[in-house]
Amino acid sequence: MTSSPTLEELDQAHLFHPFRDYRDQESSPPRIVTGGKGIRIELADGRTVIDGFSSLWNVAVGHGRREIVDAVHAQMQKMPYYHAFVDFSSEPAIRLAERLTGLFPADRNLQRFMFTSGGSEANEIAFHIARHYQAAKGRRSRMKILSRQHSYHGALRATGSATQMDFFHTMERPDPLHIRLPSAYCYRCDLGKTHPGCHVACADEVEAVIEREGPDTVAAVIADPIVGLGGVLVPPDDYFPKLQEVCRRHDILLILDEVVTGFGRTGKWFAMEQWGIEPDVVTFAKAITSGYIPLGGLGITKQVWETLRDGTPGGLGFTAGLTNANHPTACAAALANIDIIEKEGLVENAAEMGVYLHRCLQEALGDRSYVGEIRGLGLLACVEWADRETKKPITDIPSVFASMVARKAYQRGLICRAMAGTSGIVPPLCITRPEVDELVGILAVAADEAMKEHEAQQSARPEGS
Repeated sequence: MTSSPTLEELDQAHLFHPFRDYRDQESSPPRIVTGGKGIRIELADGRTVIDGFSSLWNVAVGHGRREIVDAVHAQMQKMPYYHAFVDFSSEPAIRLAERLTGLFPADRNLQRFMFTSGGSEANEIAFHIARHYQAAKGRRSRMKILSRQHSYHGALRATGSATQMDFFHTMERPDPLHIRLPSAYCYRCDLGKTHPGCHVACADEVEAVIEREGPDTVAAVIADPIVGLGGVLVPPDDYFPKLQEVCRRHDILLILDEVVTGFGRTGKWFAMEQWGIEPDVVTFAKAITSGYIPLGGLGITKQVWETLRDGTPGGLGFTAGLTNANHPTACAAALANIDIIEKEGLVENAAEMGVYLHRCLQEALGDRSYVGEIRGLGLLACVEWADRETKKPITDIPSVFASMVARKAYQRGLICRAMAGTSGIVPPLCITRPEVDELVGILAVAADEAMKEHEAQQSARPEGS
C-alpha cells in the first residue's frame, strides 16, 4: 500500500512559486506556514520565527487578528460579492472610499477611489487614467510613462515594464512606452554625483528625459516615495519638490506609488506627508488589509476627476474595468484593519519604534567593516552590505552575501529579505521594544556568521581564481 504524498511533495509537484528558481522547487521542499500571532509565524515543522518583513511588507497589524476575520465573516454572510460596473455598488466600498478621503491630507484633494485586487493592478489602472487624462485634454500622443531605476511597480505587462530592475526583464523585453529615469540613490548615485553638491541632479534629469522623448509623448511619471525592493532608497528632502515642479510645468501627471509606504509604514499614514508630496494619482495596497484579503486601489484628485468627466465623450465611462473592483468583502477587511491601526496607535508606534530600530541597527552593526549603509524611515529599513571604505559589495554578485545573511537569520529564528546587496527589515507596526531588541540581535549574529562563512570561502579559493 502506497502512502499519500506529503504537502511538501504536492507543493513540489503542482504549485508554481513566484521568484523561486525552477530547479530549486523540484529539489527542495517549501516552508509551509500554518499560523501566526503578532510579529511571529508558525511553520509546519513546529518552528516559530519572527516575521521581520511583515510577510511582503504588508502585515501591518500583525498576524492572528480576529477582528479582521470577524469582519470578513460578517460581510461574507451578508453579501460576499457583486461587481461594481456602471451603477452597482456596496456599502463597504462606499465606506472605505469615504474613510480614505479623511485619512489622506485634506489639501491633496484625493476624493475619488477605485479598489483593485492588489498593487500591480492599481498601478496598471493608474497608467490607464494618466493616458485617458491626456486624451481628455486632446493629447492622445501622450502615452509614455517614466519610472525610476531600482523601482518595483508590479508584475503585469505595463507595471512590469515600469519596474526598472534589469533582472525582471531577463526573459521578456519591457514595453517601449516605459522610459527609465535615475533614482534618488545617494549612496550609489546613478549619475555618479554627490548630494547636496549635485543639487538633486537626478530630479533635473527628469526634465532632460522629457525633452529628449518629447513633452508631447509623456503622460505621467510614477515614483514611490521610498524605493522599496531596490534597497529602501530614501530621497533627500529637496528631491520631490523639484520633481513635482517639473511634472506640473509640463502637465505630466505624478503617480505616487504608496503600495509599500502607505498605512503607517514610515510613521505617517502616508509617506507623501513626509515630504509634502502632492500627487495627481496615488496607488496603495499591501497594508490596507494587512494582507488578510487581497486589496489594492488608487485615488485621484478632484482636478483629474473633472478632466476625465468633462473631456470624455458622453455615454462613455472608464473602460479599464476589473471583475473584482471595489470588492465588498475585501473592503470590509480594510475597514476593520484601519480600525485596528487607529485604535492601537500603530502609526505613532511605527514612528517611535522606527527611531528605536534604526538606533539599534546602528549600535549593533554600524561599526562593522562590511556594512556600507544603514538606511530607511519608520519601520522600513535595510542594511547595505559593502566595504565601509570603498563601497564595494561584499560578494561579486551582491545578492549572494545578502542571501547568506537571510539564511543564517532564518536558522536563528528571523525572516529578513535579501534585496540585491541589502537585507530588508520591515516588521509589523505592532512591534515592541523587546521584540526590536530580539530582531536586531539575531540579525547581527547572522551577519557575523555570514561574514565568517564568506571569508572561509575566500580563503579556500585557489590563488588567482
